[in-house]
Amino acid sequence: MKTLPQLPEEIIANILSRLPVKHLIQLKCVSKPWLSLISDPQFSKLHLAQSKKNSNFSSQRVLLVTQPLESAACEASDEDLDDQSRLIYQLEFPAAMKKTPDSDELVDGWLDIGGSCNGLICAVFEHERVFLWNPTIREALELAKLRPFDPKGTFSYGLGYNFPTGDYKVVVARPSNAVASNETEVEVLEVKINIWRRIQGLQSGIEIEGECIFLNGALHWLASRETGQRKIYVIVAFHMEEEKFYELVPIPDNIDESKQSSLVLAISGDCLCLFSGCGYEYVLEAWLLEEYGVKSSWSRLFSAYKETLPGFKYWETALCYTKTGKVVIDYDGRDLVWYDPKKNTSKTFTPSNDWDWFQPVVYIESLVSPHCCASNRQNYTDI
Repeated sequence: MKTLPQLPEEIIANILSRLPVKHLIQLKCVSKPWLSLISDPQFSKLHLAQSKKNSNFSSQRVLLVTQPLESAACEASDEDLDDQSRLIYQLEFPAAMKKTPDSDELVDGWLDIGGSCNGLICAVFEHERVFLWNPTIREALELAKLRPFDPKGTFSYGLGYNFPTGDYKVVVARPSNAVASNETEVEVLEVKINIWRRIQGLQSGIEIEGECIFLNGALHWLASRETGQRKIYVIVAFHMEEEKFYELVPIPDNIDESKQSSLVLAISGDCLCLFSGCGYEYVLEAWLLEEYGVKSSWSRLFSAYKETLPGFKYWETALCYTKTGKVVIDYDGRDLVWYDPKKNTSKTFTPSNDWDWFQPVVYIESLVSPHCCASNRQNYTDI
């Protein structure tokens, strides 16, 4: 019997890099060479590049941080929404984030989520213990601890990637400890160095709101600043290489001033997206920044009455706008809704969890290991 010819390893790597992560995890069991290949940091870099180049939104998901840990597909089809086994699957928390490796309990303290980047998520316990976490491959790495601060004011965490150095950075913006100060202090940790250092903060009078989004080498927040008797909303960015804040663009002129308090900054593909009308408003609108940093490129995606959407008690937060034209919305941390504004229809998923609520974060599935981020970082300069 003839032996089949062996394909060159680079061709095998190229083929495998086009597969979803969950299939690659299963394929690690095929052979030792495949285990070695798929576990190689260079392969995770190739896989991530392929996903971005092919604009493959199917790897984008919403992680529901609760117990049990669950992950839902952002780009769910109507068939997926009718079949829970296709819509969502359960994950496990990594041992590094548990009290003991065999425990079902996480480390003590309130858990905050500080955004996502390249499949990695920033998880912060009790505003002190910081973890770099890839839920897809169930790996986490604890970073240097934050110094204590009063979390009563407005604060935010962010995770991004610095392309020139090939390093990930964690950013925390929080109120100054100085008496009678309204300034925002900012600290940065480069994962490679693993030391927190303070940098110049936000301009006085600017207050960031909501979650941050990493895009185009910068972290982005919706922010407000007082101008006389008015509150002006803008999008501010933090440049990962230069470590400086700047105003990227104002919000669209067409958004009614009375509705600006209902704004939510989100993402759609590789563009920033702004939702207006989240909360007690009757109409939900979405705006897409088609050209990065150009105010005139704001384009309204839709404007729809929220007739079919369920009610809420505490909050209604849009998470993302999908390529199929649906909005994924978090209701009170208890329900996840896929809303189609063109058809004015919605589907609701209610996870069964032991916490009575979940924290959502939009992320992509990747093979990027937090442990590889902390060593041999030169391998990641092209991510």
